Amino acid sequence: MKHNTIFKRMMVFTLLFNMLTACNSFSQKPQLPNFKITKTNGNIFTNQEVEAGKPLLVVYFSPECDHCQVFMKSFFKSAEEFKHSQVLFITYLPLDRLVKFESEFPIKKYKNIVAGTEGMSFVVRDFYAIKEMPFAILYDKQGKMIGKYEREIPLNVLINSIK
Repeated sequence: MKHNTIFKRMMVFTLLFNMLTACNSFSQKPQLPNFKITKTNGNIFTNQEVEAGKPLLVVYFSPECDHCQVFMKSFFKSAEEFKHSQVLFITYLPLDRLVKFESEFPIKKYKNIVAGTEGMSFVVRDFYAIKEMPFAILYDKQGKMIGKYEREIPLNVLINSIK
């Protein structure tokens, strides 16, 4: 009899725990690959450091791509619109190219923007099956993907989507 009571209590506890875990999606992190990017200061930034509860914009780009340059110029004209979001700029090119990119754009001015290279690991590229750049994916503050864009990224749509 005593074992039956313990078993019932464990089942109730397990059920409650599972229900609470399932309901706790408000500030979940978005589903991201297990990436590691190297920032220009040499520090590593990983998917575990992405802030929960904030919209997230991930932009995969090449500093040498013409379409990427056009997007970046537009983005930084409106960067203040993203101040309540986290923005990740990720490339595969070597660190020296990222350093040059950071000298052309005011990335360090914004605490919510992280830029880094994944190098030749292609974890991010393969996870999203990226074929054209720039590539952007937008997550809402609950971690749900709300938009995916390649090559021509509508900045006005991104801005309206994060509000």
